[in-house]
Amino acid sequence: MLSDATEDLRYLTSPRIEGGPRVSIIMPTFRRSSQIGESIRSLLDGEYQDFELLVRDDGDGTDGTQAAVAAAVAGDKRVHYHRNAVNLGIARNLNAGILESRGEFISVCHDHDLYRVGFLKAMVAALDRLPSALYVHCASDLVMQGGTTLARAEIQDFSELTAGRDWLRFMLSTPHCPVCALTLVRRVAHERSGLYNPAYGFITDIDMWMRLSAYGDVAYVREPHLLLREREEDHQAIRNWAQITQNLFRIHVRHIPRAYRGWRRFHAYIRLLHWRNRYLVLGTARSIKRSILFSVQKDPALRGVR
Repeated sequence: MLSDATEDLRYLTSPRIEGGPRVSIIMPTFRRSSQIGESIRSLLDGEYQDFELLVRDDGDGTDGTQAAVAAAVAGDKRVHYHRNAVNLGIARNLNAGILESRGEFISVCHDHDLYRVGFLKAMVAALDRLPSALYVHCASDLVMQGGTTLARAEIQDFSELTAGRDWLRFMLSTPHCPVCALTLVRRVAHERSGLYNPAYGFITDIDMWMRLSAYGDVAYVREPHLLLREREEDHQAIRNWAQITQNLFRIHVRHIPRAYRGWRRFHAYIRLLHWRNRYLVLGTARSIKRSILFSVQKDPALRGVR
């Protein structure tokens, strides 16, 4: 019951290319032509300019993403657009971009979020200042789909530098991932620990942050340099909640033996089983509620039903 599936991992073996940019940004995208342009412009207009941006389109080419990218880029040679011949899924799409990258640092930036002007500058400065850190993450603000920025920042009470083993135990102590996916990672980290694992689907990055903690420390920038846009109502993170819950369970199962021994390991497994069962029950209830509300909206005869 507590065994993990066979992993499908690849490793980054190519070193940084001399004369290349210091930072490689990988931007996976799937049918977000209405938002990707704003995301790209926020990166291009930032204070830190020594980067390449590799846009990896996992769509079928019919939604206008390529045209939206071209309009936002306006001929900037740092940006390279590629559309996959077949849909790769998030992990393999990220891995393909990383394997093509040339930078010393690798950043994953989403196609709908926004990046304040000091984002890359602060992240690079943190890794330069803290050589034992393999990756750095930062605080964020939340942006609604309509563009309204919420007044609260997601600023956690983390130290600027946390030992990897301590960070792994902290991540295993909660079902909520404390690391935003939009990090800056040293290239050497992927050489040591591998790329993203396709077995974990949409939340493959959670496994990555735990895996990197076995090789080095974790840095944190308290300033909210990110504007995270809320997901669409039909996003897979909402539709596929059951599979995501099971994948989160499998990720924790994989890493618990690396962090705990004896009775502490047993306690971590029991706690994890409680989380999984609770989330599955709550998720089922929410799913039923959404289905009822959808039926009421579609059928006028049911609008009086409560």
